[in-house]
Amino acid sequence: MSGSGGGGDGNSWRPVSSVPTPKDVTDDEGAPGGGGPNPCMFTELAVLASPNAQVIGNLVVGSVLAVVLQENPLRVVAVHQGAIAGSITSARLADIIECIRRGQIYAARVTAINGGIVRVEIYPV
Repeated sequence: MSGSGGGGDGNSWRPVSSVPTPKDVTDDEGAPGGGGPNPCMFTELAVLASPNAQVIGNLVVGSVLAVVLQENPLRVVAVHQGAIAGSITSARLADIIECIRRGQIYAARVTAINGGIVRVEIYPV
């Protein structure tokens, strides 16, 4: 029988965000910022669209891919060892794009592979 194991909150593998939370941000005069939650700190489940068979053939559950914004054409892609594995499709795609433009870095961890269907969890780095 398999399971997630005991201990921890289950999210300890996720690194801390690369974008400061508003309370860590200062204004032009050095005063502390708003103090609200960082809107870029979210995880999202997605399926890779237009998967590249040569790249996904090298993936296993647990593989971590870089999430990269491409401007022309505008799309978010998952990259493994320098090659595009597929495009990210998500209901929060606009949020992901905006957060990447603001400096947030995301990664995508492969959660399931079923033939050509690759499921990933996108998370802030």
